[in-house]
Amino acid sequence: MVDDKPVREEDNKLVLAKISRDEYVNLKSICKRENNKSVNKKLKELIQQDIARVFNTKSTQQIKGQAKKFFIPSENRFIDLFEVEE
Repeated sequence: MVDDKPVREEDNKLVLAKISRDEYVNLKSICKRENNKSVNKKLKELIQQDIARVFNTKSTQQIKGQAKKFFIPSENRFIDLFEVEE
């Protein structure tokens, strides 16, 4: 039996963590200071920065370039690419 899942589920993984109420309040205040970012967006940034630091690579925020979306007709899906400026 073939399972027709959306492409989005195949490309992304969900990460969950329980944090204390105080940590959550502090995180919300950080988000508020940074132009009302969502908690989810801030957590993604923090995870990307930590992974980049551990693996000694540059995160996409440090590289100059432009994010682009492309459609692949044969697969009937969109992909996100980051075009780097040299």
